Order: sequence, then structure tokens, then C-alpha cells
Amino acid sequence: MTDGAPPLSSLDELREVWDRFRTGGTATCPTDGSPMALSVDGTVDGTVGIYRLVCTRCGTASPWFEAGAGGMTLRAGPGKAPPPGEG
Repeated sequence: MTDGAPPLSSLDELREVWDRFRTGGTATCPTDGSPMALSVDGTVDGTVGIYRLVCTRCGTASPWFEAGAGGMTLRAGPGKAPPPGEG
């Protein structure tokens, strides 16, 4: 995590947690160590999912991101614009 930045706000930090989650490992919250749950939203064309990880205990959440064959892309930061179709 960078100085003063919220947890999971950098692509590198998020990628590490996402990789653990999608390979069946335990993705833990950087704030309190609790398990992270996956929140999913579809894009306009429905071919790519938009995701975020949310702590099951404290609510710490990552920015919305896309993850696909081309890699990961952040969609919005915590508390910023929602994913397509929600704003």
C-alpha cells in the first residue's frame, strides 16, 4: 500500500489478492485479516465481468476492476464512479 492510500487501491496490491482468490487460496483483508468476498457486475455487452473484493467483516473494498485475458484494469477507485450501468 502506498502512503495514505486506501487498502487495495493500487493495481499491484489488488492483483496479488485477486490471484490468491481466483486460484482457490484465501484472499484476506489487508485491514483486519478477514476473508474477502467477490462482488460481480456485468458490462454493457456482458462479455467481461467487473469485480471488486469486499471484506466480509469490516467492509473494506477494492476499486471495481476488470480481469480478463488482457490482464487487469481498474474501473474506479473506492467511493468513486460506479461501474457501467450503475451510474
